[in-house]
Amino acid sequence: GQQQRLCIARAIAIRPEILLMDEPASALDPIATAKIEELILELKRDFTIVIVTHNMQQAARISDHTAFFYLGELIEFDTTAKIFTNPSKKQTEDYVTGRFG
Repeated sequence: GQQQRLCIARAIAIRPEILLMDEPASALDPIATAKIEELILELKRDFTIVIVTHNMQQAARISDHTAFFYLGELIEFDTTAKIFTNPSKKQTEDYVTGRFG
């Protein structure tokens, strides 16, 4: 997690309008993952953060809005709560429930 935190610190030093994170906690143990997620939750007060992840549980924990893409096509975008509890597209429902993907 040290490497990820260092990369995040370097990225926010220039005060970007949007911070893009691609799998920010991949290959980390649960403790390091929790620390990265805590940092993201703090940072989202001051930054717009876009996270790319295949970890649906992580997306549910730390995001306000979720977009589901499949083969480069946007299938659905909504609040995270709606995507995970009442998605409007069957393909999204199948993915978030583990029936597909």
